[in-house]
Amino acid sequence: VKLEGGEEILESVQRILSAGIPVMGHLGLTPQSIHKFGTYAVRAREEAEAEKLVRDAHLLSRAGCFGIVLEKIPAALAARVTGEVPVPTIGIGAGGGCDGQVLVIHDMLGINKGFSPRFLRRYADLHTAMTDAVTQYVGDVKSGSFPNTQEQY
Repeated sequence: VKLEGGEEILESVQRILSAGIPVMGHLGLTPQSIHKFGTYAVRAREEAEAEKLVRDAHLLSRAGCFGIVLEKIPAALAARVTGEVPVPTIGIGAGGGCDGQVLVIHDMLGINKGFSPRFLRRYADLHTAMTDAVTQYVGDVKSGSFPNTQEQY
C-alpha cells in the first residue's frame, strides 16, 4: 500500500503493517490530495514545510515503511532525506539524490501530450504513433478495405 502523508497517517500505517501488508510512504507533492494543497507546485520550498517533511520521513521510516516516494520537492531536500533515513527513497521530480527514480509510463512514452513538467523526459512519442494508427484504421474501415478476405473466417 502507498500512503500519502506523514505524522497524520501514522496510525493507519501501523494498522496496515500489523495486518502484514507492506507500506510505502509518499511525501512532497501528493496529486491524490491536490485539494489540500490547491496546486501542483513544488512542495517544501519554505523551511517550515521542509523541516516537517524531514520529520515525517523519519516517522514513516521508524513506523516501518519499506520506502518513501519523494515527489516534486527540491533536489537538495530529497538528497538530505535520502541521507538521513535508512529506507530507500524513490524520487519523482526530486532530483538525482534519491535511491531510485520513477516516471509515469504514459508520460515517459509520450502518450500524454498535455503534461510536461521539468522533471519529465520523454523517451518516445507514442501519442503521434497511436493517433496515426487509429486514423489509418478508421480510414480503412470507412473505405471497406478492413477487414479484407484474408482477415476474416
